[in-house]
Amino acid sequence: MKSEQLLREYVLRVLSEDDGGVYGDLASFDAGMNPYGMNLGSGEDLYNVFVKPFADVATTAMGKGKELSQHAQTVVKVAFEAVATSIIPILSDSYSEIFAKEKERIDKIREEYKDVYQSNWDAFKDDDVMCTAFCYAPAAVLTARLAKKSPKVAIAMISALSGGTLDPWLEKVKHAFGITDKEEEPKTGLNFSGEGPGMGPVESVVREDANGGERPKPDISELLSSDKLHAKLQNSPIVQRMEQEGKALVRNTLQQVFKQAQGVMKATSLQDLQNKTGTHLKGMDKLNKVPQQERKAAEQAILSSTKKAMKAFYTKNLEAQVKQAIQAGVPQDSPYVQDIQTAISHVKAL
Repeated sequence: MKSEQLLREYVLRVLSEDDGGVYGDLASFDAGMNPYGMNLGSGEDLYNVFVKPFADVATTAMGKGKELSQHAQTVVKVAFEAVATSIIPILSDSYSEIFAKEKERIDKIREEYKDVYQSNWDAFKDDDVMCTAFCYAPAAVLTARLAKKSPKVAIAMISALSGGTLDPWLEKVKHAFGITDKEEEPKTGLNFSGEGPGMGPVESVVREDANGGERPKPDISELLSSDKLHAKLQNSPIVQRMEQEGKALVRNTLQQVFKQAQGVMKATSLQDLQNKTGTHLKGMDKLNKVPQQERKAAEQAILSSTKKAMKAFYTKNLEAQVKQAIQAGVPQDSPYVQDIQTAISHVKAL
């Protein structure tokens, strides 16, 4: 434990040298503001999640293979931490910029479809991820969970997305389930068979099950999130235009993230990594302290660990985006979530 503590102090002291301190670069990089698309904490969090574990893995693996002496292992750890703590803030800024541009365009889309978004403001609570997912696949956000939590919001959403064509049907729904402007608790399970434009009988009519008994009467959440209603909304010109813009926007973002990650993963040397990222990697000079016969193995250990750390950076951020979307109410099987999951798989395969 004492030797581990001494090594740790040595690492931090070395990283504090030159240009105000390499570790200082990471510590001063504050992602705690959590801009749209970024889900990281402070510089210390970045160090603990994306640097320390991979420094330990690199030196342990090289030590077991007896490819590096104890002295070389120590230098590798110090050099890797210097490289990683200088590259993460730079690539984090680039990653944030990709999502900042997406947010700018989403804000323009929200303004373009102002009436649609305003009618659903209570559902979104100004949540950027929710707004993006809604633009990506509007009908997919219309879930039983949303309809049950707030039938009025769901009805307003359906009205806006359909361009008002379903309003006559929605008025019958509101009347049948006791929804007024004051909105008391809505009734459920009513035998309502009103028809709307192209909707046919509402699916809350009592029917018999296979055994001849009555099936439970559906409630309003089922009615306002049915497959038949989703199919109707998919034919709405408003929905089709929003989806076209939203999908193009999000997929462009994911392609840029993949391209950035690919640039890191395809680097063949630290110098190549520096060239591809346009980043001055601190700590490379420390390899001069490694004996010539061990230098190639040492550089590869640093490069390999840097790639692993950055792959974790991209995947964890995208995974956090998925988690945030689902927590906001976006269905796990929605096209928006599935496309991000696909991007995560592609990055992991690099």
